[in-house]
Amino acid sequence: MKIKKLIFIFLLLTGVLFNLNAGERTMPVDMIIMIDKSLSMQDPGKFDSLKQWVLDELIGEIIINGDWISLYQFYESPEHLVSIDVKGKEDTDKIIQTVSKIRPNGRFTDVGKALDKIQEAITERGENGRYKVLFMLTDLEQDAPLTSKYRGKQKKFSSPYLVESRIIKHDNWYEITVDMGLQERVVKNSKALFSDLLNNDGKERLRSDENTVLIKKDNP
Repeated sequence: MKIKKLIFIFLLLTGVLFNLNAGERTMPVDMIIMIDKSLSMQDPGKFDSLKQWVLDELIGEIIINGDWISLYQFYESPEHLVSIDVKGKEDTDKIIQTVSKIRPNGRFTDVGKALDKIQEAITERGENGRYKVLFMLTDLEQDAPLTSKYRGKQKKFSSPYLVESRIIKHDNWYEITVDMGLQERVVKNSKALFSDLLNNDGKERLRSDENTVLIKKDNP
């Protein structure tokens, strides 16, 4: 079986995990949320829509008890607002209060610097056996100052971090599940998870809870 097929299967399984809402997901995760508060987010269909989605969907439907949440806002530079282990309503209320105070009034927008901060935050959190879910909520309009290594303007910022990222458009902003070296991790984990399949002949079978995925071997 080729490694590309293993990568596809692993992405399929992890995708199922992270697309479940709070009523269905039971596995706690580490979640980093980066919210764009730059002036461009004042445009219609941007910040008000974004904030409502965070409050109703992200906090109301996705976050569960046991999750670790680290919340940032960014414009010229990223700013850490709060990190919290969610244990109950008091903790989710604290996240709601923090998000509700964010205002789209920041001069400049440095999406590249915000992405770098997400990478730094992952490193600081360290390997702890938990999945990492990395959200960036932004209009992707880059307007970084001359002091930034990402200086200049782009209507829609591009980055290697975003190539394999899951990007969903809402109104006039984007919900981005950021990829940070996903391919390397998938290859490593796929080899471990599916190594027992490689020696089988004919059709190979992977059981996941009640579902069975049939995988046809590649022809030699």
